[in-house]
Amino acid sequence: MLIRLYAFTFLCLLATAATAQSSRKIKLTPVSLGFDLPDSYKQRTFVKGLAGFVNKIDQLVGAMVMLDDNKTSVLTRFVRQDKPPVVTTSSSDVIYSAKIDSKFKFNGAYSIASTKVDKDKICEIVITDIGYAFLPEDYIPYIEICRAATNVAPETRRKTYYIRSAKLTTVYTRLYQKVLSDTEVGGVVFSVGGEVFSSSDQFKVDYVVSVDLVSLEKLLSLQNCNDLINNEEIARREKAEQARIAAQRAEEERNARQQELAAAKAQVEELKKTLNDNIARTGEMQRALSEAQDKEHAALEQLNTAIRQANLLSAQAEQASAQADSREEVILTFKNKDGKVLEIKSLEELSEEKLRALGFDVEILKR
Repeated sequence: MLIRLYAFTFLCLLATAATAQSSRKIKLTPVSLGFDLPDSYKQRTFVKGLAGFVNKIDQLVGAMVMLDDNKTSVLTRFVRQDKPPVVTTSSSDVIYSAKIDSKFKFNGAYSIASTKVDKDKICEIVITDIGYAFLPEDYIPYIEICRAATNVAPETRRKTYYIRSAKLTTVYTRLYQKVLSDTEVGGVVFSVGGEVFSSSDQFKVDYVVSVDLVSLEKLLSLQNCNDLINNEEIARREKAEQARIAAQRAEEERNARQQELAAAKAQVEELKKTLNDNIARTGEMQRALSEAQDKEHAALEQLNTAIRQANLLSAQAEQASAQADSREEVILTFKNKDGKVLEIKSLEELSEEKLRALGFDVEILKR
């Protein structure tokens, strides 16, 4: 629809340019004004005091608000940390596109961003949804709401509402001024009811928030708070008991592990002591072994010395014995010139000189 309007406006501009030189009279096809907003949009709940949430409608969902005449107060917010609101975005969902005048039924209403169209002006308006946030049924923390509402006065309950969902809508507007007969025409031009309107302005954008409200009384009436609280209390106690049992088992397990650790430490200490004793004994044994080896070495040296001494003494004894024997049994051989041999055992009576004088050659054959 918006494209058709722009195409129509472009054709109007071409027609205006073609006739501008020949005549100042403008002939344009009339444009219809002010057809109603769609029912689906009119049935939404628009709350002015929530405009501050245009950039964070997800933070608006789950809020508890109080509506007192024209005043809106955000009291608190009830959402589950593990289940935040579901958010969707869109950029092409055009709800409404038309031109309106001061007679438009919703002229100045918050639903069209409080756009006010004065007499002799026309406003082009385009409404588009760009964001939606909501809480599914199982995301709503009814128990927390029931607990919080326990001490709320009935008068306050009637004015309190829970925001189940929220929509963010953009409202694009552009104002057109009525063209007088002696005024030059420029920008976008069209005619309405035989009168010409034009504008050289760009579209202005505003944001509108609409919400799905559920009264606190209705919210509580749909839930049996006593049962919810009692069941939650039972579940909480069961959870606490399970936690206590788990903690007790964990404590027992800890004590058992501590005992095992103490036993292991005692065993380690005993083994360390045994090892140290063994090391000490090993040191003593090594020292004793070293001393024994030293004694063995000294004994070996002494033995070798004794052997050498014994051998020496034995040799000396044998030599002395041989010498003693040789003094008693010395055999001398005397040979004369004819080869005659004479053996004697004593030289006391004969000497070499005498024997030689007798004509014997003296030669010691064996001693």
